[in-house]
Amino acid sequence: MTSIQRITGLASGMDIDSIVEKMMTAAKQPLVKLQQQKQILEWQEEDYRTLNQKYFDFRSTLSNMKLTTKYRVRTTTSSNENNVTATAANNAALGSATIQSVTQLATAATKISGSGSETATTISKSGAKIKADASLYSQTGNFLNGITWNNGVVVSQSFSGDGDATASVKLSNPPVSTTTDGITYYAMNVKVNGKTYQVVNDKSNIPDNEKGNYAVYNAESGVLTFDSAVSSGSSINVEYVAGAVTETKTLAQGTATMQLGHGLIATDAGGDQAFSLKINNTNYVLENDKLYAESDTGKSSPIGTLDASTGLITFTDSSVLSGESNTVSVTYSSKYATMSLGSYNEDGSINKATFYIDGTDSLNTVMADVNNHSTLGIGMYYDANADRVSLTRKSTGDLNKDGDEIIIGGSGNDFLNQTLQFNGSKESGGENAKFTMNGLETERTSNTFAINGVTYTLKSKFDTPVTVTVSNDTDTIFKNIKDFVDQYNSLIDAVQSKLNEDRYPDYAPLTDDQRKELTDTQQDQWDKKARSGLLRNDMTLKSSLSNMRSLIYSKVNNANISSEYSQLSSIGITTTSDWLEGGKLEIDEDKLKAAIQNDPDSVELLFRASGSTTSEKGIVQRLYDSVNQTYNTIVDKAGKSTYVNTQFTIGKNINDLTDKISDMNDKLDKLEDRYYAQFTAMELAIQKYNSQYTYLSSFFSNS
Repeated sequence: MTSIQRITGLASGMDIDSIVEKMMTAAKQPLVKLQQQKQILEWQEEDYRTLNQKYFDFRSTLSNMKLTTKYRVRTTTSSNENNVTATAANNAALGSATIQSVTQLATAATKISGSGSETATTISKSGAKIKADASLYSQTGNFLNGITWNNGVVVSQSFSGDGDATASVKLSNPPVSTTTDGITYYAMNVKVNGKTYQVVNDKSNIPDNEKGNYAVYNAESGVLTFDSAVSSGSSINVEYVAGAVTETKTLAQGTATMQLGHGLIATDAGGDQAFSLKINNTNYVLENDKLYAESDTGKSSPIGTLDASTGLITFTDSSVLSGESNTVSVTYSSKYATMSLGSYNEDGSINKATFYIDGTDSLNTVMADVNNHSTLGIGMYYDANADRVSLTRKSTGDLNKDGDEIIIGGSGNDFLNQTLQFNGSKESGGENAKFTMNGLETERTSNTFAINGVTYTLKSKFDTPVTVTVSNDTDTIFKNIKDFVDQYNSLIDAVQSKLNEDRYPDYAPLTDDQRKELTDTQQDQWDKKARSGLLRNDMTLKSSLSNMRSLIYSKVNNANISSEYSQLSSIGITTTSDWLEGGKLEIDEDKLKAAIQNDPDSVELLFRASGSTTSEKGIVQRLYDSVNQTYNTIVDKAGKSTYVNTQFTIGKNINDLTDKISDMNDKLDKLEDRYYAQFTAMELAIQKYNSQYTYLSSFFSNS
């Protein structure tokens, strides 16, 4: 509004504001009509979108009804579920099969510690007790055959994949290696996103029956390269045994202790694995857990001590760390043990795994590593009462025709062979299920197996025939079709109610001024009538209903459908007798279930048959095309919540009205300013006249 000087009735005594307001009320009528038109369009847009959500939901229902799983639901019955149970996939053939007998159930291979000896042997010494949650190194003397500890350090490093086709990582320490049958293996476990990789120095030497992924380690460069791309962000975990590690730290003057990254320091190690300490440029050696300067040949002045069990160095001579910043470097090895396990797969391939046991690990830790191994497939269990350990293959069946399923590897002092006494242990179980089915003797590695889409589970051995029958799950198929009909009726009801909704032309959208004069309840009642019937007799919706009714009633002319079931009415689905309901469907339950039972293929094709013409297509295929077209038509007209107004017809009309309303407001502001300018001029003229009148009156009264 233009800012002008307004003099409102001071001279004339008139209520100028009230006069202008009444004059503007008449002038604002075209603006009110524009605002009401805009409000009606916004209500129409909302009604269309609400209705279109119904079309969207029904289209989703139609998409699901195109799937075979809605019509091919199988159920199974067993004549003796104590012996055999079964489930059937949707594609399972209808009919029955008979299992005449089961002579042997599939079992998992198991090995028990000490089972290789003539008498059962416990793993601990007489009078000693193994604590599964305590460190193994602290219990070495409690085991009957002890534990062979090696000098070295179990190191763990983590990396993130970079996505390169030749992904590689660099290790901080050289791993220990062994050579078996001409192949160099490294004391290393590698996992990428939980998948285990074996590490060799030359991939060409890997035996054909070795299963798994491989990585190649280059001893000269210290680089580990994978045989395939490792996607960006992948988790790479490398556990390996280094002969020795070197830790370097900067310590401040007067520092009392230094904690090493590992405990159980191998004080008996020699050569490159021997413990050594260097502070700044001075070398120190270890003797009887005390640290001496290398030049102190008499070992008379120790500068500190080492707690070999914890890896804590304590400095007792403050002069060795006299500088403000001291570089301390420690090279050492620790204590570790190894064990190797292998297992056969059904295809004859072998999984192998080597486990590196830190002296601080417990028996529980070792068992968890075995149980959680991604490819080994072996469960490890320790029973404290029996004081024995068992290894059980997680898969049942005879997976290795020539020998054991579970392979105990490693040397004689391997933790499994020596400490847990699996050397020469006998294997039990590992047998296939053997049975006679439909007169044919056969076997499977598992008691649960699938034949022609039916999954059988053998529960026990028996010699009395058990018959398994596969039939249609009529109740589930009926429910799927009923749900479709319910969704169709829900859409029809929603559309029909909008087409038949009463229109009240005398109830135009309220203006702001009108709302001020009504209560909230009165406003709601007015708005309800004002927005009623905005889609009454809408041609898009009427055409949609008419088209859907035509598609529903028309016969499906498809050569694969029995003529007896070529229309919905023939399977018990008809329109209701009340024509005012707009063609809703109702179901004769007995007739529909009988059709599903008698000819399930024709019932399925009646709904989902495909074809080059509308006549050949099933009801669902036809309706999908029609509903999709209506949905898109309404989107073009009323848009979606994610659309801007310029993307659909009603939105463009709203924008046009918004521009007209803005222009009209500008014109009304100018008109109001003009009215006030005219009244202001009148007031000024009256003020001037009054001033002259006062002057003349004063003049004549003084004469």
